[in-house]
Amino acid sequence: MRKISGLLCILALTFGTVASFAANKNYVVIQPTTKGSPLPADYVKRLGPDHFKLNTYKAQNHLSAQMNQKIAAQQKGAQYHNCSGFLSIPCFDSWFITGSRNSIYTYSMVGQSPVAGGTTTLTNRLIPLTMLLIDAFGKLYYTFDPTAAGNNLPLSPLSDVQLAEQGPIWASNAYPGGGVLAADTGQFTDTTFRASFNGVKKANWHTPLGAPQGPIGGPYAALLIYGTDWLCYGGEAPPCTSFPVVNYNSINNIFGQLLGPTYENVPSTLVPIILTDFVTAFIPNGGGCCVLGFHAANQGNEGPGSVSVWTWATFISASNNPFGPFGNDTMVLSHEVSELYHDPFVQTGGTAVSPWVDGSVQFAQGNLETGDAIEAMAAADAIWPVTQGTTGGSYTYSTQNEALLPWFERNPFNGGGYSWPNTHTLSQAPHPVGCTDPITFGLACWSYGQGSAGFYFGPPY
Repeated sequence: MRKISGLLCILALTFGTVASFAANKNYVVIQPTTKGSPLPADYVKRLGPDHFKLNTYKAQNHLSAQMNQKIAAQQKGAQYHNCSGFLSIPCFDSWFITGSRNSIYTYSMVGQSPVAGGTTTLTNRLIPLTMLLIDAFGKLYYTFDPTAAGNNLPLSPLSDVQLAEQGPIWASNAYPGGGVLAADTGQFTDTTFRASFNGVKKANWHTPLGAPQGPIGGPYAALLIYGTDWLCYGGEAPPCTSFPVVNYNSINNIFGQLLGPTYENVPSTLVPIILTDFVTAFIPNGGGCCVLGFHAANQGNEGPGSVSVWTWATFISASNNPFGPFGNDTMVLSHEVSELYHDPFVQTGGTAVSPWVDGSVQFAQGNLETGDAIEAMAAADAIWPVTQGTTGGSYTYSTQNEALLPWFERNPFNGGGYSWPNTHTLSQAPHPVGCTDPITFGLACWSYGQGSAGFYFGPPY
């Protein structure tokens, strides 16, 4: 976080001139989307980072009804068939059966069929976005720049972008496995994806991210005006004694502009990854705070027959994290990229039954959000540290353990491979004696997972 002092007099119609002096960088400035007077001190409901009540804002399907119907129709009955009929990143369709009613749940995932094997490398573009937080009179309070050196001192001299590029999202590391899940080596998300298809995939099946491309038109800065666009988490007037948070609608609007034809003009065959420094989002009108990232599916720049799959993650230094250890460095990025792989179009399965709830299983979320099932657990269960070398010296990254496809399938017979890299975060264990779960009418039942990720599965299966 960088606090800027001093009054910068900017006329109301010349906010673009911030580009000429902010941090001495030649920013392409995306103009603010809203203006307004300061909001009341109790405007933000403080729920903590990525609280369960904010999950609906962390996975977004903005596709047309026609495109959703097309995707759902291709999923139905398709067992590991490649997607077709629209322009997007590589993907495949499949389904599973679960529950006492043998309900069918369909899905699409990134890459190529695990039963076909081979490597599908995902083209991606890492787009750093600087946030300039000013008030209505032009006073610049904060500059949050993910490309700036010094953000991560004393832990590392590298910038957020440098640490991210050299970290486990793109670099290969060894993961020990456990139980039915064998040790694996590779990128964090590729090994997680492979663990989801344990017993199904061919040994040579991989879906790595390619080397990240840089932005074609940046560096970019988003200009946010105090009031409607941003405020202090604690409700005080700036400069914040707590920390600043930005309006979810404002930042989402800026992301849409950034990825659209005016700026990056991102092709639908590429995964854009927007990275910010420190910035978190609040939901306006009392919705709460704070969202640290999300992934989405939108109509692509090529028109109605295209789908753009993208994500945003904020990078918070472990030395300056108000939520720590939640959200340290690449924790949010690992969470969102894993969910993008498992649930790129953010669909609930396309069946008539309530998603994931059909009489013998219980879960409150209707999509394959692999990180959400675990993020609220204790740090020892939620975070997987990865220590590796960087050009700034050895660094210990935070990644988030992920739920695997068998956990969503509610499969009690797969031997317990429900989470990765920590294979013990979600596990299979007998429920305490005297189980009286009403779903199974007092019959012997089994418990899968712990805390907010736990569920019961008992006869009739």
